[in-house]
Amino acid sequence: MTARTRRRRWRLVLPFLPVVALLGFSVIAHGVEEPSPSDPAYLSPVGDGPDSAAELAEQLRARGVTIRRVTGSDEAFDAVEAAGGDATLFVPTPGYPYRGQLSRLSWLPDRTRVVLVEPDSSETGQSVDTLGTARRRWATGVTGRGADCRLTDAGPATVVRTRYARWEDSVATVESCYDGGVVRVFEYGVEFVLVGSADPFRAVRAAEHDNTGLALDLLSAKSTLVWLDLHEREAVPPTPPRPRTEVSPRPQAEQPERQEGPSPFPDWLFWVVVTLLAATLTIVLARGRRLGPPVPEALPVEVPAAETAAGRGRLYRRVRARGPALETLRAAARRRLAVALGLPATAESETLLPALQARTGEQAHRLGEILYGPPPETDEELHTRAVELRDLVEHVTARPVEEGEHR
Repeated sequence: MTARTRRRRWRLVLPFLPVVALLGFSVIAHGVEEPSPSDPAYLSPVGDGPDSAAELAEQLRARGVTIRRVTGSDEAFDAVEAAGGDATLFVPTPGYPYRGQLSRLSWLPDRTRVVLVEPDSSETGQSVDTLGTARRRWATGVTGRGADCRLTDAGPATVVRTRYARWEDSVATVESCYDGGVVRVFEYGVEFVLVGSADPFRAVRAAEHDNTGLALDLLSAKSTLVWLDLHEREAVPPTPPRPRTEVSPRPQAEQPERQEGPSPFPDWLFWVVVTLLAATLTIVLARGRRLGPPVPEALPVEVPAAETAAGRGRLYRRVRARGPALETLRAAARRRLAVALGLPATAESETLLPALQARTGEQAHRLGEILYGPPPETDEELHTRAVELRDLVEHVTARPVEEGEHR
């Protein structure tokens, strides 16, 4: 690989490096800013840090809510059952209870509220039959609760990241708030609330919009709040507890099989493609002078015609532009011939060719072939046409063409 080839390849790559760097920086920054459920302080009522919820817990206590912090899912179910329905079960990390625990939520006492923070499609399917994950955003969006939302009186909140919606084959009534970022449905006597982002509960986001108001409304509906403070995946116990026998079993077999049909591409891919297209368009516009055929330009300084011709010749030869090269010579020859014949420098072929025929005695079609003929196919043909032009100009002007003339 020659040095010229390497430079040419780098010219193609370099414009895209800033775009790649920007995308890489965005991904890294997003990963740093995104809270981790495995962090012991994540949405913990006793944690400390930007992702904790200790201040939220204090505000709930000020409203008269009794908070029971538990660190195991079995303990959480026992505490909710002891409250007899006057309890809210708060599950900030629905991916960490051991396998099968989320399906036990429907066995909780009637009137129990269950608040799940951003469950994914699998966790949603284990928890409720009615709802599915609609889509997931790259970053959390802000929106109002909506006119039909009776779940809360809070104002706009940063809760639209994962959206939830009712299955098409479901007949249950689903209350959708915040453009699907918060939804509520009643199943088997239990009130399920799915929240599409952890931001309303995080200390670092508490002061943004009405995040705190939304979090308080969701967690203070009952006198007792059972807070599952779990930050690692639970191991399945040797003998998992059995559900209460007095509650009719959940009719899983009667539910039709459903597939979400998610897109194989992540949601953020669309914006990456749009960014790359915008960057490509910007580069094309910035380098637009290099597109299309060569155009004549006034030189900033006076240089000998030989240098100008040599420079243009090297450029034309490099890209094999025989037609533009010959047309440049023809245009200069037509101007000089027209002036020598007492015609305007911009005289057209209808005026120039008859005058040339009268001066030289050549046939009109031969003169037209020299001055307006088709572009050459080979370098030899280009050379022949250039010699014919030079001879014609010298014959009409009665002076040789000097290579040192200034342009």
